Amino acid sequence: MKFQHFSHHHKLIFREAYEKEYECAGCLDVINGPAYICEDEGFAMHKVCAAMPPQIQKDAFHPHPLKFKLVDIIVCDACRRFSANYIIYKCIYCEFNLDFKCAVAIINDENEIAKRDDEDLRRTTTPHFSHPHQLTRCKVSPMSELGENIFKTFWQSSKLKCVACKQEVQGTLSFICLPCKFLIHESCMNDMPMQVLSSPFHPHHILHPRPFFNAREQVRCYACGKKVNGFSFYCNTCDVDFHVSCAKYRTRATKHSCHPHNLLQLGKSIIKGISCHACGHKTCNDSIFSCRKCDFNVHPKCIPLPSSFEHKRHLHPLTLTSPFAEDDSRDYYCDMCETERNPEIHVYYCAECNYIAHIDCVLSEVLEPPEEMLLDPQRMEENFDDGSLGSEMILSVSFHPHPLIRNDDYEEETIFVCDRCEELCIGSRYSCKLCFFDLDNKCATSKDETQKVREVKTIVNHFSHPHLITRCILQTEPDFDLTCMACRQRLCGIIYACTYCSRFFLHEFCLKHIPEEVQSSFHPQHPLPIFPFPSESGPPCKACNEDVEGMLFFCVACNFPMHYSCAKYQFREIKHNCHADHHLLHLGKGFFGDESPQCDACGEACKDTLFSCLKCLFYIHLECISLPSVVKHKRHLHPLVLTTLAFENDYEEYYCDTCETQRNPEHDIYYCKECNYISHIDCVLSEVEPPEKIIQCLIPRSKGN
Repeated sequence: MKFQHFSHHHKLIFREAYEKEYECAGCLDVINGPAYICEDEGFAMHKVCAAMPPQIQKDAFHPHPLKFKLVDIIVCDACRRFSANYIIYKCIYCEFNLDFKCAVAIINDENEIAKRDDEDLRRTTTPHFSHPHQLTRCKVSPMSELGENIFKTFWQSSKLKCVACKQEVQGTLSFICLPCKFLIHESCMNDMPMQVLSSPFHPHHILHPRPFFNAREQVRCYACGKKVNGFSFYCNTCDVDFHVSCAKYRTRATKHSCHPHNLLQLGKSIIKGISCHACGHKTCNDSIFSCRKCDFNVHPKCIPLPSSFEHKRHLHPLTLTSPFAEDDSRDYYCDMCETERNPEIHVYYCAECNYIAHIDCVLSEVLEPPEEMLLDPQRMEENFDDGSLGSEMILSVSFHPHPLIRNDDYEEETIFVCDRCEELCIGSRYSCKLCFFDLDNKCATSKDETQKVREVKTIVNHFSHPHLITRCILQTEPDFDLTCMACRQRLCGIIYACTYCSRFFLHEFCLKHIPEEVQSSFHPQHPLPIFPFPSESGPPCKACNEDVEGMLFFCVACNFPMHYSCAKYQFREIKHNCHADHHLLHLGKGFFGDESPQCDACGEACKDTLFSCLKCLFYIHLECISLPSVVKHKRHLHPLVLTTLAFENDYEEYYCDTCETQRNPEHDIYYCKECNYISHIDCVLSEVEPPEKIIQCLIPRSKGN
């Protein structure tokens, strides 16, 4: 038995569905039993769910008719749950929504709604200083696999997190603004202060709340470096933003000779993704010492700290230990200064007395470790678990105060920027484990004292990439082949590189001129905003069909991803009988790069100019399409010759003399040498103004030649 459901374009077959084989597109529950199924696309519905009509009306429950809508995220007005649904029912006159389960309950029995309702979930909307719109109280329901996929499509995230504490909100009472994707725990909203008087990350100024609404710029937290969504605490004097959790974070400052500034002790909730500058490990499971001004981070085990210490304030020796929380209390205190402490950071501890003290309290009266301790290779070896530094070469140079340790990273192909010659290098280097300083082998062993070491690195936080990128120089012929993430051309000269993920590179010119969104000729319906991501490869570009790496321009509404170079590419269209269904795009050799498609006529690679229908993946050479090579046109006195030569005016700009608009210099043109007259191909072959006479045609390529 076949059945046509209003929510699916194929007919459904009624058969037995086995456990965990399908999820119902209506109620989103796992189907175990008879169901209506489309095997081609994995679509399935329970029999009772498939029986739901496309429109319902229950005047006693809601005065207006409710019509179905596909794929949406709502707060149900019956049960007040936030959920992602494949089918919802929406009022055609007002902002009233029902999830599918509540709609089924209303059809069967209005009293069934009470079974899904929650006494704590009263219909509540309220204003709050953290957001410019009214917030709706709801409960976040656990999602099925189908619901999670729908949520990822709309929310562009895999997890629902509170803008205040950054923790997940599933199963909790929360307040939400759906259009802005703003979500906050009810407890966080009630406990949020109107201002932060003294944040340890910014103690000199008061931080005031700043709500974001449709903010196009990427705002990053000054404390943890992560992107701020929806709301922040802000210092207007210093122009810095903080997450709510970071602004209120409890920490301690410690002075140490490994760094000129005070180091803050940070725990695992704030240091995700931060790497230690001593051991290089990017995963810090315990805590770190950090200078946020210099972005300097180091593990407690990687700097000279006493592992055991006798203090006059306590009878027994104190031992440095990992973050420590008492089992019998939720309040954590330092027994030395008798103030509250953060259970995420290292402490000095006496197991015999259960005595706990801040690191800075214990070391406040102790002299800093002597400089010789930092230069001792044996001491540095002890700072690593595997002791690998014991066999490494340690170098001392006159222009840097700390020892430089030889690292051989040929296998990992790690890139770095040499602080002496400023070149982008790969593989073996000498690096300082206590600060930002790297030398390539040539500069490390050079005896040229006249060569200066650059005083300041140019490191920028750019919207095109989630990590900091460094300005550097790339040799004309380096040992490794790299391309720009924007223009996809070979890199040389002054560039910007991400040394963290070792895969992101931009020409300096591209970095200065790349926009945050592109209005593309390939997708004129909507602008394409930029989506930076650190993964090696992304979805295929809708224009060239190659995987997008490092930087994506993407229309969420249409699921339309593109390279930047493709998104801004300017093309022309012609109508030709060799492909009557669609117009053909005139594309140049720079569009596809090294991956040239094959011509559908002769089978050879299209390495120069070509005509293409991207919808059908149809490609054809200029020579393989029936085009005239010499024509006479009424818009010009002399014959026009089809040529690949590019001509420019005195201002290095390229124009068509027929339509008087700018042209792409990669495209072939019709040209009169006598008058220096240049025209687009489609202008000469226009259906409105066709050529008067075709004097000569191109000789097409033969297959296999």
